[in-house]
Amino acid sequence: MPKKKISKSKKKKVQKPFKRLKNQVTKLLDEAKVKYSVIEHKLIYTAHDAAKTTKKKLGEIAKVVLVKVEGPSPVIAKERERLKQSSKRLPRSLKGSLAMTKYFTLTVLPAGKYVDLKGIKKALKAKKVSLAKEKDIAKYLKTKVGLLHPFGQLFKIPTLLDKGFSKSKKMIASAGSFTHSAELAMKDFERLAQPTKGVFSRNKK
Repeated sequence: MPKKKISKSKKKKVQKPFKRLKNQVTKLLDEAKVKYSVIEHKLIYTAHDAAKTTKKKLGEIAKVVLVKVEGPSPVIAKERERLKQSSKRLPRSLKGSLAMTKYFTLTVLPAGKYVDLKGIKKALKAKKVSLAKEKDIAKYLKTKVGLLHPFGQLFKIPTLLDKGFSKSKKMIASAGSFTHSAELAMKDFERLAQPTKGVFSRNKK
């Protein structure tokens, strides 16, 4: 009888070790001892592109928008609201900080939503709010539109977090790279970014 040919075992493909992404975002997460994973993907520019590429839910993908605000300092506005609820008045030493000033804030919302400027204006007790332009991102944040990540402290500006994210246990956001995203627990993001929460998004009309 003819001998049966013994099929040679297929060689297992050995994956090349992932080259760790090192930049401001991962440094911030590492120093804060936050557990996270880096997702490597093709070149993307928007949150919708990130959802399609990573095959993740839109509700977990963070859209980060830079908003220009004219009004009192966000810290003072928040303190005034807290004192108002406790029937206390703002100390005289802080009243000077209620003068109108211009600043930027990062607004973080689910990828399937749109920025609600009226909601931001109401929450910050602002006189005027508007979407920042690409030249503002380049001039003041020294970065590009597709590289906006949700950690406002790295840009030295406040962060707003839409309550639409409250149902999500994790967040997937830009890791400061066109080809990498970071996935982390929502509770860890809130602990690290210390955002102001509110209704800052709306559905498409």
